[in-house]
Amino acid sequence: MVTSCRTVIVGFFFWGVISNQVCFGSSSISGPIKVCADRLEELQTKQGASAGSWPGESYFTGSIVAGMVGAYEVEGDANYKTCAELGGDYILYSAQGNFYGDEAFALSRLSQISNNSSQNIWRTALIDFYFNVEHDVDGIEGYISQFVGAEPSTAVFYIANHVVAAYYVHAEDKQIWRQALIDYLAQVDDSSDFPVMGLGVATWALATTGSLDNTLIDPSGAGAAYWNGKKLADLTDLLRSHQVPKGEGYAGSFYWRFDHSGGGSGEGASGYTEDAIFASLGLMAASGINASIRAVREALLRGVGRTGIVWEHLSQQGAIYSAYAGEMLHVLSEIGIPGWAPVGPFIYDLDDDDSIGPGDLSMFACCWLHPSSDSGCSGLLPCIDCDFDCDGFVGPGDLSWFATGWLKRCDDPAVLWPSCQGGM
Repeated sequence: MVTSCRTVIVGFFFWGVISNQVCFGSSSISGPIKVCADRLEELQTKQGASAGSWPGESYFTGSIVAGMVGAYEVEGDANYKTCAELGGDYILYSAQGNFYGDEAFALSRLSQISNNSSQNIWRTALIDFYFNVEHDVDGIEGYISQFVGAEPSTAVFYIANHVVAAYYVHAEDKQIWRQALIDYLAQVDDSSDFPVMGLGVATWALATTGSLDNTLIDPSGAGAAYWNGKKLADLTDLLRSHQVPKGEGYAGSFYWRFDHSGGGSGEGASGYTEDAIFASLGLMAASGINASIRAVREALLRGVGRTGIVWEHLSQQGAIYSAYAGEMLHVLSEIGIPGWAPVGPFIYDLDDDDSIGPGDLSMFACCWLHPSSDSGCSGLLPCIDCDFDCDGFVGPGDLSWFATGWLKRCDDPAVLWPSCQGGM
Protein backbone atom coordinates (compact mmCIF):
# COMPACT_ATOMS: atom_id res chain seq x y z
CA MET A 1 0.00 0.00 0.00
CA VAL A 2 2.84 2.37 0.73
CA THR A 3 3.84 2.50 -2.92
CA SER A 4 0.52 4.04 -3.95
CA CYS A 5 0.52 7.75 -4.73
CA ARG A 6 -1.19 10.13 -2.33
CA THR A 7 -3.12 11.88 -5.07
CA VAL A 8 -4.78 14.39 -2.76
CA ILE A 9 -1.40 15.81 -1.85
CA VAL A 10 0.19 15.28 -5.24
CA GLY A 11 -2.69 17.26 -6.73
CA PHE A 12 -1.73 20.16 -4.47
CA PHE A 13 -1.01 22.63 -7.26
CA PHE A 14 -3.96 22.01 -9.52
CA TRP A 15 -5.58 25.44 -9.63
CA GLY A 16 -9.05 26.60 -10.44
CA VAL A 17 -10.76 29.77 -9.33
CA ILE A 18 -13.81 29.23 -7.13
CA SER A 19 -15.34 31.85 -4.87
CA ASN A 20 -17.49 31.27 -1.82
CA GLN A 21 -17.24 33.85 0.95
CA VAL A 22 -17.00 32.53 4.47
CA CYS A 23 -18.01 34.32 7.62
CA PHE A 24 -18.70 32.09 10.60
CA GLY A 25 -20.09 33.24 13.89
CA SER A 26 -19.60 31.42 17.17
CA SER A 27 -17.77 31.72 20.45
CA SER A 28 -15.78 28.67 19.32
CA ILE A 29 -14.85 26.75 16.20
CA SER A 30 -18.17 24.88 16.36
CA GLY A 31 -19.72 26.51 13.26
CA PRO A 32 -16.99 25.53 10.76
CA ILE A 33 -16.71 22.06 12.26
CA LYS A 34 -20.44 21.47 11.95
CA VAL A 35 -20.76 22.51 8.32
CA CYS A 36 -17.69 20.47 7.29
CA ALA A 37 -18.86 17.39 9.19
CA ASP A 38 -22.45 17.68 7.93
CA ARG A 39 -21.21 17.84 4.35
CA LEU A 40 -18.89 14.86 4.77
CA GLU A 41 -21.63 12.81 6.44
CA GLU A 42 -23.94 13.58 3.53
CA LEU A 43 -21.33 12.74 0.87
CA GLN A 44 -20.29 9.42 2.40
CA THR A 45 -21.25 6.29 0.47
CA LYS A 46 -23.69 4.38 2.68
CA GLN A 47 -24.32 1.16 0.77
CA GLY A 48 -22.54 -1.36 -1.45
CA ALA A 49 -18.94 -2.49 -1.59
CA SER A 50 -17.70 1.10 -1.12
CA ALA A 51 -19.89 1.83 1.90
CA GLY A 52 -18.00 3.96 4.39
CA SER A 53 -15.70 5.63 1.84
CA TRP A 54 -16.13 8.89 -0.03
CA PRO A 55 -16.69 9.00 -3.82
CA GLY A 56 -13.40 9.12 -5.69
CA GLU A 57 -11.37 9.27 -2.48
CA SER A 58 -11.41 5.75 -1.08
CA TYR A 59 -7.62 5.81 -0.61
CA PHE A 60 -7.99 8.74 1.79
CA THR A 61 -10.76 7.35 3.98
CA GLY A 62 -8.36 7.40 6.93
CA SER A 63 -7.83 11.15 6.87
CA ILE A 64 -11.56 11.80 6.63
CA VAL A 65 -12.48 9.31 9.37
CA ALA A 66 -9.98 10.90 11.77
CA GLY A 67 -11.58 14.27 11.09
CA MET A 68 -15.07 12.94 11.73
CA VAL A 69 -13.91 11.56 15.07
CA GLY A 70 -12.70 15.04 15.98
CA ALA A 71 -16.03 16.52 14.93
CA TYR A 72 -17.84 14.01 17.13
CA GLU A 73 -15.65 14.92 20.11
CA VAL A 74 -16.42 18.63 19.71
CA GLU A 75 -20.08 18.46 18.74
CA GLY A 76 -21.24 15.22 20.36
CA ASP A 77 -23.39 14.46 17.30
CA ALA A 78 -24.01 10.70 17.15
CA ASN A 79 -24.32 10.90 13.36
CA TYR A 80 -20.66 11.90 13.15
CA LYS A 81 -19.64 8.90 15.23
CA THR A 82 -21.74 6.58 13.09
CA CYS A 83 -20.18 8.07 9.96
CA ALA A 84 -16.66 7.61 11.36
CA GLU A 85 -17.38 4.01 12.37
CA LEU A 86 -18.75 3.19 8.93
CA GLY A 87 -15.53 4.60 7.49
CA GLY A 88 -13.59 2.43 9.92
CA ASP A 89 -15.48 -0.63 8.72
CA TYR A 90 -14.47 0.23 5.16
CA ILE A 91 -10.81 0.54 6.21
CA LEU A 92 -10.87 -2.88 7.88
CA TYR A 93 -12.55 -4.45 4.84
CA SER A 94 -10.49 -2.80 2.11
CA ALA A 95 -7.05 -2.88 3.75
CA GLN A 96 -7.25 -6.52 4.84
CA GLY A 97 -4.90 -5.88 7.73
CA ASN A 98 -2.31 -3.82 5.83
CA PHE A 99 -2.96 -0.20 6.69
CA TYR A 100 -1.84 3.11 5.25
CA GLY A 101 -0.45 5.40 7.96
CA ASP A 102 -3.51 7.65 7.95
CA GLU A 103 -5.76 4.58 8.12
CA ALA A 104 -3.86 3.33 11.17
CA PHE A 105 -4.20 6.73 12.82
CA ALA A 106 -7.93 6.77 12.05
CA LEU A 107 -8.35 3.38 13.74
CA SER A 108 -6.56 4.72 16.83
CA ARG A 109 -8.97 7.65 16.92
CA LEU A 110 -11.97 5.32 16.60
CA SER A 111 -10.60 3.29 19.47
CA GLN A 112 -10.39 6.41 21.62
CA ILE A 113 -14.11 7.15 21.25
CA SER A 114 -15.30 3.55 21.55
CA ASN A 115 -17.28 2.39 24.59
CA ASN A 116 -14.20 0.53 25.83
CA SER A 117 -11.04 2.22 24.59
CA SER A 118 -8.81 -0.55 25.92
CA GLN A 119 -10.60 -3.35 24.10
CA ASN A 120 -12.36 -2.88 20.76
CA ILE A 121 -12.13 -3.97 17.14
CA TRP A 122 -10.14 -0.90 16.10
CA ARG A 123 -7.45 -1.36 18.72
CA THR A 124 -7.27 -5.10 18.07
CA ALA A 125 -6.76 -4.50 14.34
CA LEU A 126 -3.87 -2.14 15.07
CA ILE A 127 -2.25 -4.48 17.58
CA ASP A 128 -2.44 -7.31 15.04
CA PHE A 129 -1.02 -5.13 12.26
CA TYR A 130 2.07 -3.97 14.16
CA PHE A 131 2.62 -7.46 15.57
CA ASN A 132 2.49 -8.95 12.08
CA VAL A 133 4.89 -6.34 10.69
CA GLU A 134 7.32 -7.03 13.52
CA HIS A 135 7.20 -10.81 13.06
CA ASP A 136 7.17 -10.90 9.27
CA VAL A 137 10.15 -12.61 7.68
CA ASP A 138 11.64 -9.20 6.73
CA GLY A 139 10.64 -7.57 10.01
CA ILE A 140 9.79 -3.91 10.51
CA GLU A 141 12.97 -2.81 8.73
CA GLY A 142 11.80 -4.65 5.64
CA TYR A 143 8.38 -3.07 5.83
CA ILE A 144 9.77 0.44 6.23
CA SER A 145 12.19 -0.18 3.36
CA GLN A 146 9.17 -0.03 1.06
CA PHE A 147 9.37 3.75 1.47
CA VAL A 148 12.86 3.84 -0.06
CA GLY A 149 12.68 5.78 -3.31
CA ALA A 150 9.32 7.33 -2.41
CA GLU A 151 8.93 11.10 -2.49
CA PRO A 152 10.36 12.10 0.93
CA SER A 153 7.64 14.42 2.25
CA THR A 154 4.93 11.93 1.23
CA ALA A 155 6.81 9.13 2.99
CA VAL A 156 7.07 11.34 6.08
CA PHE A 157 3.31 11.85 6.04
CA TYR A 158 2.54 8.15 6.13
CA ILE A 159 5.29 7.20 8.58
CA ALA A 160 4.27 10.03 10.95
CA ASN A 161 0.74 8.67 11.13
CA HIS A 162 2.10 5.17 11.75
CA VAL A 163 4.26 6.49 14.58
CA VAL A 164 1.28 7.96 16.44
CA ALA A 165 -0.79 4.81 15.93
CA ALA A 166 2.07 2.50 16.98
CA TYR A 167 2.59 4.42 20.20
CA TYR A 168 -1.14 4.39 20.88
CA VAL A 169 -1.18 0.57 21.02
CA HIS A 170 2.29 0.38 22.61
CA ALA A 171 3.67 -1.61 19.69
CA GLU A 172 6.92 -3.34 20.61
CA ASP A 173 8.76 -1.71 17.69
CA LYS A 174 7.27 1.75 18.17
CA GLN A 175 10.70 3.35 18.67
CA ILE A 176 11.89 1.92 15.36
CA TRP A 177 8.94 3.61 13.65
CA ARG A 178 9.86 6.88 15.38
CA GLN A 179 13.50 6.66 14.29
CA ALA A 180 12.39 5.89 10.74
CA LEU A 181 10.38 9.11 10.77
CA ILE A 182 13.46 11.09 11.82
CA ASP A 183 15.55 9.40 9.12
CA TYR A 184 13.05 10.22 6.37
CA LEU A 185 12.55 13.77 7.64
CA ALA A 186 16.29 14.29 7.14
CA GLN A 187 15.73 13.76 3.40
CA VAL A 188 13.12 16.51 3.04
CA ASP A 189 14.19 19.76 1.44
CA ASP A 190 12.93 22.18 -1.20
CA SER A 191 13.30 19.56 -3.91
CA SER A 192 10.52 17.63 -2.13
CA ASP A 193 6.88 18.05 -3.02
CA PHE A 194 5.73 19.50 0.32
CA PRO A 195 8.66 20.51 2.54
CA VAL A 196 6.85 22.55 5.21
CA MET A 197 3.94 20.12 5.33
CA GLY A 198 6.45 17.31 5.91
CA LEU A 199 8.11 19.31 8.68
CA GLY A 200 4.72 19.98 10.28
CA VAL A 201 3.40 16.43 10.25
CA ALA A 202 6.74 15.07 11.50
CA THR A 203 6.81 17.59 14.36
CA TRP A 204 3.25 16.59 15.29
CA ALA A 205 4.11 12.89 15.46
CA LEU A 206 7.46 13.33 17.22
CA ALA A 207 6.11 15.76 19.83
CA THR A 208 3.08 13.54 20.42
CA THR A 209 5.17 10.43 21.05
CA GLY A 210 8.27 11.67 22.86
CA SER A 211 10.59 14.50 23.77
CA LEU A 212 11.91 17.03 21.31
CA ASP A 213 15.40 16.85 22.77
CA ASN A 214 18.93 17.40 21.52
CA THR A 215 18.91 14.33 19.26
CA LEU A 216 20.47 15.20 15.92
CA ILE A 217 18.09 14.72 13.00
CA ASP A 218 20.88 13.85 10.58
CA PRO A 219 23.91 12.75 12.63
CA SER A 220 25.65 11.18 9.63
CA GLY A 221 25.30 14.23 7.44
CA ALA A 222 23.99 12.06 4.61
CA GLY A 223 20.62 13.80 4.38
CA ALA A 224 19.57 17.14 2.94
CA ALA A 225 21.81 20.11 3.76
CA TYR A 226 18.88 21.88 5.45
CA TRP A 227 19.21 19.51 8.41
CA ASN A 228 22.95 19.94 9.06
CA GLY A 229 23.36 20.38 12.81
CA LYS A 230 19.58 20.51 13.42
CA LYS A 231 18.15 18.79 16.48
CA LEU A 232 14.65 17.67 17.45
CA ALA A 233 14.61 20.62 19.85
CA ASP A 234 14.87 22.96 16.83
CA LEU A 235 11.68 21.71 15.15
CA THR A 236 9.31 24.15 16.84
CA ASP A 237 11.37 27.22 15.94
CA LEU A 238 11.88 25.90 12.42
CA LEU A 239 8.11 25.64 11.96
CA ARG A 240 7.54 29.14 13.33
CA SER A 241 10.16 30.48 10.93
CA HIS A 242 7.97 29.34 8.04
CA GLN A 243 4.77 31.03 9.24
CA VAL A 244 3.63 34.00 7.18
CA PRO A 245 4.02 37.17 9.31
CA LYS A 246 1.54 39.97 9.89
CA GLY A 247 1.20 42.34 7.00
CA GLU A 248 1.85 39.76 4.28
CA GLY A 249 -0.66 37.86 2.17
CA TYR A 250 -2.25 34.88 3.93
CA ALA A 251 -0.81 36.03 7.26
CA GLY A 252 -0.86 33.28 9.87
CA SER A 253 -0.66 30.53 7.24
CA PHE A 254 2.60 28.93 6.14
CA TYR A 255 4.98 29.02 3.21
CA TRP A 256 5.13 25.71 1.40
CA ARG A 257 8.90 25.75 0.79
CA PHE A 258 11.76 26.30 3.21
CA ASP A 259 13.09 29.17 1.07
CA HIS A 260 9.62 30.84 1.06
CA SER A 261 9.55 31.10 -2.71
CA GLY A 262 6.90 29.86 -5.09
CA GLY A 263 9.28 27.30 -6.50
CA GLY A 264 9.86 29.10 -9.78
CA SER A 265 6.92 27.57 -11.60
CA GLY A 266 4.14 30.06 -10.93
CA GLU A 267 2.71 28.53 -7.75
CA GLY A 268 1.92 30.78 -4.81
CA ALA A 269 4.45 30.91 -2.00
CA SER A 270 2.01 30.47 0.87
CA GLY A 271 -1.55 29.89 2.01
CA TYR A 272 -1.98 26.23 1.06
CA THR A 273 -4.48 24.44 3.24
CA GLU A 274 -2.54 21.26 4.01
CA ASP A 275 0.61 23.21 4.90
CA ALA A 276 -1.37 25.25 7.43
CA ILE A 277 -3.17 22.20 8.81
CA PHE A 278 -0.11 20.06 9.48
CA ALA A 279 2.09 22.93 10.60
CA SER A 280 -0.66 23.85 13.08
CA LEU A 281 -0.79 20.31 14.40
CA GLY A 282 2.98 20.33 14.78
CA LEU A 283 3.08 23.62 16.67
CA MET A 284 0.14 22.63 18.86
CA ALA A 285 1.73 19.31 19.82
CA ALA A 286 5.11 20.91 20.48
CA SER A 287 4.17 24.11 22.30
CA GLY A 288 0.41 24.30 22.92
CA ILE A 289 -1.76 27.40 22.47
CA ASN A 290 0.22 30.54 21.71
CA ALA A 291 0.23 33.52 19.37
CA SER A 292 1.28 31.36 16.41
CA ILE A 293 -1.70 29.06 16.92
CA ARG A 294 -4.07 31.98 17.29
CA ALA A 295 -2.86 33.45 14.01
CA VAL A 296 -3.09 30.23 12.03
CA ARG A 297 -6.50 29.41 13.49
CA GLU A 298 -7.87 32.65 12.07
CA ALA A 299 -6.32 31.77 8.69
CA LEU A 300 -7.79 28.26 8.77
CA LEU A 301 -11.29 29.48 9.60
CA ARG A 302 -11.23 31.76 6.57
CA GLY A 303 -10.51 28.72 4.42
CA VAL A 304 -13.80 26.96 5.21
CA GLY A 305 -16.74 27.68 2.91
CA ARG A 306 -20.24 28.26 4.25
CA THR A 307 -21.39 24.89 2.99
CA GLY A 308 -18.41 23.04 4.46
CA ILE A 309 -16.25 22.97 1.33
CA VAL A 310 -12.49 23.11 1.92
CA TRP A 311 -10.18 23.98 -0.98
CA GLU A 312 -6.50 23.28 -1.51
CA HIS A 313 -5.79 26.96 -0.84
CA LEU A 314 -7.08 29.07 2.07
CA SER A 315 -8.16 31.74 -0.41
CA GLN A 316 -10.95 29.26 -1.29
CA GLN A 317 -9.37 28.46 -4.63
CA GLY A 318 -8.09 25.30 -6.24
CA ALA A 319 -9.17 21.69 -6.09
CA ILE A 320 -11.87 20.49 -3.70
CA TYR A 321 -11.47 17.19 -1.87
CA SER A 322 -13.26 15.58 1.03
CA ALA A 323 -9.82 14.73 2.40
CA TYR A 324 -9.09 18.44 2.83
CA ALA A 325 -12.28 18.79 4.87
CA GLY A 326 -11.38 15.76 6.97
CA GLU A 327 -7.93 17.15 7.68
CA MET A 328 -9.49 20.52 8.51
CA LEU A 329 -11.80 18.85 11.03
CA HIS A 330 -8.81 17.15 12.59
CA VAL A 331 -6.89 20.37 13.14
CA LEU A 332 -9.88 22.49 14.22
CA SER A 333 -10.88 19.92 16.82
CA GLU A 334 -7.33 20.02 18.17
CA ILE A 335 -6.81 23.78 18.33
CA GLY A 336 -10.35 24.76 19.36
CA ILE A 337 -9.72 23.91 22.99
CA PRO A 338 -12.54 24.72 25.48
CA GLY A 339 -11.56 27.27 28.07
CA TRP A 340 -9.21 29.20 25.82
CA ALA A 341 -10.19 32.70 24.72
CA PRO A 342 -12.66 32.34 21.82
CA VAL A 343 -11.36 32.96 18.36
CA GLY A 344 -14.29 35.16 17.39
CA PRO A 345 -13.52 38.58 18.90
CA PHE A 346 -10.09 38.64 17.29
CA ILE A 347 -11.87 39.27 13.99
CA TYR A 348 -12.29 42.95 15.01
CA ASP A 349 -8.56 43.29 15.73
CA LEU A 350 -7.74 44.38 12.22
CA ASP A 351 -4.27 45.74 13.08
CA ASP A 352 -3.29 42.69 15.15
CA ASP A 353 -2.37 44.48 18.38
CA ASP A 354 -4.66 42.35 20.61
CA SER A 355 -7.05 45.21 21.29
CA ILE A 356 -9.77 47.04 19.41
CA GLY A 357 -9.17 50.76 19.02
CA PRO A 358 -8.36 53.68 16.68
CA GLY A 359 -5.99 51.67 14.50
CA ASP A 360 -8.70 49.12 13.78
CA LEU A 361 -11.26 51.87 13.12
CA SER A 362 -8.93 53.47 10.60
CA MET A 363 -8.62 50.19 8.72
CA PHE A 364 -12.37 49.58 8.98
CA ALA A 365 -12.98 53.04 7.47
CA CYS A 366 -11.00 52.02 4.38
CA CYS A 367 -13.80 49.62 3.50
CA TRP A 368 -16.78 51.69 4.67
CA LEU A 369 -19.66 51.44 2.15
CA HIS A 370 -17.60 49.16 -0.10
CA PRO A 371 -18.51 45.65 -1.29
CA SER A 372 -16.75 42.94 0.65
CA SER A 373 -15.07 41.86 -2.59
CA ASP A 374 -13.05 45.11 -2.72
CA SER A 375 -9.40 45.20 -1.69
CA GLY A 376 -9.74 48.21 0.65
CA CYS A 377 -7.87 51.51 0.56
CA SER A 378 -4.10 51.27 0.17
CA GLY A 379 -4.44 47.50 0.11
CA LEU A 380 -4.33 47.41 3.92
CA LEU A 381 -6.72 44.48 4.20
CA PRO A 382 -9.39 42.82 2.08
CA CYS A 383 -12.83 44.26 2.78
CA ILE A 384 -14.19 40.78 3.42
CA ASP A 385 -12.41 41.04 6.79
CA CYS A 386 -14.76 43.89 7.71
CA ASP A 387 -17.97 42.25 6.51
CA PHE A 388 -18.90 40.92 9.94
CA ASP A 389 -22.57 40.31 9.11
CA CYS A 390 -21.72 38.55 5.86
CA ASP A 391 -24.13 40.48 3.65
CA GLY A 392 -21.51 41.22 0.98
CA PHE A 393 -21.23 44.90 1.93
CA VAL A 394 -19.45 46.89 4.66
CA GLY A 395 -22.06 49.13 6.24
CA PRO A 396 -24.05 50.00 9.38
CA GLY A 397 -24.62 46.38 10.36
CA ASP A 398 -20.90 45.74 10.44
CA LEU A 399 -20.27 48.94 12.41
CA SER A 400 -22.77 47.73 15.01
CA TRP A 401 -20.80 44.55 15.49
CA PHE A 402 -17.48 46.40 15.54
CA ALA A 403 -18.79 48.71 18.27
CA THR A 404 -19.21 45.81 20.70
CA GLY A 405 -15.45 45.55 20.93
CA TRP A 406 -14.55 49.23 20.93
CA LEU A 407 -11.65 49.99 23.32
CA LYS A 408 -11.67 46.45 24.67
CA ARG A 409 -9.11 43.69 24.57
CA CYS A 410 -9.89 40.82 22.23
CA ASP A 411 -10.19 38.33 25.08
CA ASP A 412 -12.79 40.42 26.95
CA PRO A 413 -15.92 38.22 27.28
CA ALA A 414 -18.10 41.29 26.66
CA VAL A 415 -16.91 41.44 23.06
CA LEU A 416 -19.56 39.83 20.88
CA TRP A 417 -18.90 37.60 17.87
CA PRO A 418 -21.25 37.87 14.90
CA SER A 419 -23.33 34.91 13.83
CA CYS A 420 -23.78 34.63 10.10
CA GLN A 421 -26.15 31.80 10.85
CA GLY A 422 -28.67 34.11 12.44
CA GLY A 423 -27.40 37.62 13.04
CA MET A 424 -27.45 39.37 16.44
